[in-house]
Amino acid sequence: MQMQKTIGMLAVLLAAQLLLAVGMSYTEPSLAVHRPDTPLLDLGDGSVDRITIAAPDDQHIILARQNDGWVLPGTGGFPADKSRVDRLLGELKGLKRGLAVATTKGAQKRFKVSNDDFERRVQLARGDEMLATLYFGTSPGMRRVNARTSEDDAVYTTEFGVYDAPVKPEDWEDKGVLKILPGEIETIGLTGLTLERLTAAPAGTVAGGKDSQKPETGTWSSEGLAEGEAVNQANADALAQKLAGLMVGAVLGTEANPDYGLDQPALAIRVQRQGGQTIEYRIGKHGKADDYVLKASSRPEYFRLPGYTADALAKAAARDQLVAVSGEATDDGEAAQQGAERSPPAQDPEAQDQAKSAVGAS
Repeated sequence: MQMQKTIGMLAVLLAAQLLLAVGMSYTEPSLAVHRPDTPLLDLGDGSVDRITIAAPDDQHIILARQNDGWVLPGTGGFPADKSRVDRLLGELKGLKRGLAVATTKGAQKRFKVSNDDFERRVQLARGDEMLATLYFGTSPGMRRVNARTSEDDAVYTTEFGVYDAPVKPEDWEDKGVLKILPGEIETIGLTGLTLERLTAAPAGTVAGGKDSQKPETGTWSSEGLAEGEAVNQANADALAQKLAGLMVGAVLGTEANPDYGLDQPALAIRVQRQGGQTIEYRIGKHGKADDYVLKASSRPEYFRLPGYTADALAKAAARDQLVAVSGEATDDGEAAQQGAERSPPAQDPEAQDQAKSAVGAS
């Protein structure tokens, strides 16, 4: 009798387990595994105009398309580095599935690709339409990361580095926002010296090199130089190149700060471009950092400027770099001066006749 009761209870437990298994088969999402080397992301024909990158601890950044470029809405619409954003999009669209490392939702947390636990979450949108959401988690090796999409519960390895999707604004800011074409610079104004680009070089301009007596179009001049002084053309060109290709550091904001040291700038330069636009650059020593602060009149922001950039610009803008002394700027001039020192002094004809008479009398 007891044996029959035991068998009956076991039968009931088995039936319950079978019912539970059947119920789970209807409630669990599909965990079908895709073949390796298939695209991880399928955007179809959708063009992306907004990218949101999130990291742990609620850190996130938004990149928005504006005209032909990208901006950072979180920093007042400051221009983003278009080439870097386009490169990220290209990498995301080219991601391929590797081997599936997990096929259950429970494993997503272990690989840090769950909805609320991830290393990076990248959302791609067009207007109000969410096109795709990707989760990147732990890394099994160099440029390898475990990943999944919001439409797939399986986890795959793929070739990507989470460092390619940073969440700090300064990593996305366009560092070349102040760049201009070197040939657009017509004048460079410095303390006590103004350089002006000429369409044709005046005769006798000292260029500071072997070709100094062969002036070319686009040479520089300056008024108010002392006698024997002339513009060092090579160094003036180098200064124009540095100003035209100026690269900034991080954006510090649009509010002035006494610690920026701009009330008494370490360097002040005024540039006039073709068309009449004038840009004033002021560089100050940051009171609480080793770097400098740059303010350009063409932008509302204050920028952090690396110390090596500020030092190189200050050296290039020094007067002794931009002004050469005539006769000392060419190798030919130095050789001519040395040859003159070795030659005996010339005598006038009358002195030579007197010398001949003295020899005949002897």
